[in-house]
Amino acid sequence: MAVRTRPLLPVERPPEPPRPSRGGSLFVIWAIALGVLIIDQNVLLPLFERFNFGAPIYFLSFVAALIFIALTMYGFAVILRWALKRIFWRVGSRLFLSYVLIGVFPFFLFAILLLAVVYMIAGVMTQAALHGERQASLGQLESAALEYGMTGKRPADALPSLEIYDSAAPSGKQMPAWLHGASFSGLLWRESGPVLVASHLFARDGQPSRNVAFVQPVDRPFAEQVEEKSGMTVRMLTETDSEGEPRTSRRMRMRTSTGRNINMKIDDKKIDDREWKELAFNALGRKIIWVDSTELGDWNSGASTSNHNLVSLIINPVPNLFHFYFGSGGSRVLDGILKFIGGLTVLLLCIYMFAGLFAAVLIYSISRAVNRIEKGTKAVERGDFSYRISMKPRNQLGEMAQSFDRMTESIATLLTNVAEKERLQSEIEIAASIQRNLLPKEGPHFRGVSFSAHFEPTASIGGDYYDVFNIDKSRLAVAIGDVSGHGLSTGLVMAMVKAAITTLVEEGTEETSLFHRLNELVYRSTERRAFMTLAFTIFDLEHGTIRHTNAGHLYPYLLRTGSAPISIEVPSLPLGVRSEITTHTEELALEEGDAVVYLSDGIVEAQNEHGDPFGFDSLEALLATTPDRSPSAIRDAILAAVARHSGTRPADDDRTVMVLRFENMATSWGPAAEPALAEATA
Repeated sequence: MAVRTRPLLPVERPPEPPRPSRGGSLFVIWAIALGVLIIDQNVLLPLFERFNFGAPIYFLSFVAALIFIALTMYGFAVILRWALKRIFWRVGSRLFLSYVLIGVFPFFLFAILLLAVVYMIAGVMTQAALHGERQASLGQLESAALEYGMTGKRPADALPSLEIYDSAAPSGKQMPAWLHGASFSGLLWRESGPVLVASHLFARDGQPSRNVAFVQPVDRPFAEQVEEKSGMTVRMLTETDSEGEPRTSRRMRMRTSTGRNINMKIDDKKIDDREWKELAFNALGRKIIWVDSTELGDWNSGASTSNHNLVSLIINPVPNLFHFYFGSGGSRVLDGILKFIGGLTVLLLCIYMFAGLFAAVLIYSISRAVNRIEKGTKAVERGDFSYRISMKPRNQLGEMAQSFDRMTESIATLLTNVAEKERLQSEIEIAASIQRNLLPKEGPHFRGVSFSAHFEPTASIGGDYYDVFNIDKSRLAVAIGDVSGHGLSTGLVMAMVKAAITTLVEEGTEETSLFHRLNELVYRSTERRAFMTLAFTIFDLEHGTIRHTNAGHLYPYLLRTGSAPISIEVPSLPLGVRSEITTHTEELALEEGDAVVYLSDGIVEAQNEHGDPFGFDSLEALLATTPDRSPSAIRDAILAAVARHSGTRPADDDRTVMVLRFENMATSWGPAAEPALAEATA
């Protein structure tokens, strides 16, 4: 027959209803704010301004603009979050991003740092080159001053702006007093701007010393001369305190080394926007742009001061640096360095490309493994435990995949076993129900004969058995047995013996023949030589006799008023032990008020927590002291005593109790006898 079992997998819960989205309402608010802004600016504001009542409209526009900007930023954040979630949902995308951040991005940072360091070194070298050119110019001025003091001739290559002061000539009156008595070479500040000063003191016998000073203003011609010699483009920025400069002059705010803020301007008003763009922006990436700040001494006192600075903007091509430091072979040195850097760059790029390819292979393998594991988990979620990832255990992911395959295989086997166990359990429950239905539901059909029974199996199907037979109008028979073992096999043997006894009793088979045939049946039907104890008793109500035949079962007790419990002892081997069996039948007198108690060994062998059995002594003492001799009272007293003795320890064997009591036997049989239902059957 078909058996319905519960599902092996839990039933999927219905999906939770989606949460109401706030996007629609926020979009409506955003659109309203945008509409308010448009209407305010184009309709309401011009209308209300005519009546000098524009303040509320300005406030409304401000609130609408604030809401519009806030919701726009929120929308961009939501879209960005959605895009990032979509892009980086897969493990491969996350690994790629991690590779870029860890493996590639640091190279850009290092390259920026390296370029910054190289650029700063080149800037310092450019600054040193400018200082060297200044020192060379000062040296030339010193030589020219010495030559002028001896020959009185102006240098032929001097700039037109060169100023010559001689203390022995009228021009000497324009010299500061401190220059008359000392030689000097350096940069000074005077009202017209920074100047290079080189003076030479000539001693004369018996006359005051003569001092010749060459003063070269640091102006555009000087800068062009430096550019012609060194290849550097130099623009001088000088200090100015005037706020009335024309708009065409270029200013910048500088902070000196002493912390004083000064206004600087380019000391050449001929630099237009085109030249400035050519100098600064077109030099980016191809030339070194650097700024040099030099403190100037005071023209009037000659003292060093930090109140005046000469700031120079230097634009220097890279080859000029190598030419300045390496002379005529600088180009070859630069070419060699560039070739070496180029070759090293190509080599490193090849190595990095190989490393990147290796990383890409790793990312692909990890993503592929994760995707396959994801497919496996989704298959398991659908209830498909036959899905196998089938990956080789070359790495941790491979081991995980194989563990997943073993897990799904174990789950599939477990579910199959569970289904089989559920099927067997269902069949066992059906068999147990059938077994319970095989036991009698009512007692003997004789007036004056009361009956009560209790059957408690330890497993779903028990091995104990009892039955009641109405042989004729004056005789009834009872049988009680116990099949060795537990479970389905014992239940089958019990059912088989039940059917055989019923048939033999209905045929009127005599006790000895009945036991022989049952022994043969049990012996032939059990390969493992299971055995069965059986007690069979015939009560003759007309003649008042008890005929009891036993095959290894516990002896029943006869309870008679005024005497101790009488054990009806008929020793014999159980059924199925040997191919032949020898039984004995004991006959006793049956008196009014007698009660007969039948038990299985699960009653007397019931153990407590310490392993002590209930025993025959406790049972006989209980039967002797039970005041109420009704079958149900005797049955309940026995079960209660066994329960108190066992405590929380579960039963180790089936427990069966059957009790019969005989009263008014003279009227219990005969033509007028009516069937009597069982007093109680548990």
